[in-house]
Amino acid sequence: MFSGRKSADKLRDQIDAADLAVASAMAAIFEDDVVAARKALAAAPKTHFADMGWKVDLATAMIELKTGRHKQGIQKLISVCSRLDDTSMGRDDKNYLRLYALYRASEASKGGKAPMEMRILVEDFRFDHTMVTPLLRKDFPLKKMDDAEIAPPPPPPPAIPLVES
Repeated sequence: MFSGRKSADKLRDQIDAADLAVASAMAAIFEDDVVAARKALAAAPKTHFADMGWKVDLATAMIELKTGRHKQGIQKLISVCSRLDDTSMGRDDKNYLRLYALYRASEASKGGKAPMEMRILVEDFRFDHTMVTPLLRKDFPLKKMDDAEIAPPPPPPPAIPLVES
């Protein structure tokens, strides 16, 4: 009688909306627009941590770090990393996110060294970079890439005059 189809569709819609909100927030963070990032993240619906809540929390931590609230941001990164095993993501994705959080925590700390709790979560792991979901790498890149200017096309080769014999 009740198939649960509506609730599954509703959950899928919430996950898609949260994913879109996080992508918008991370794009705004890369452009150093914290206000737009907060606004985009506020549009994300509440989801369970295992569904998409981890991504929203990770974006929230990045906003905290960007606004200069380093301690709160690092604590949020630690809490997200400690709960990644609750998700259904693959091992490579989880370890990629742990490394991403370690890099961001190292950048935000005063001595350039991540807190001990973070280092413990990340030690002794491996992942295959090619197996990491491309959307994950796009939203949470390990290194900040500068927009490379597209070089103009090379000039055409000089015309060779035809010699008639």
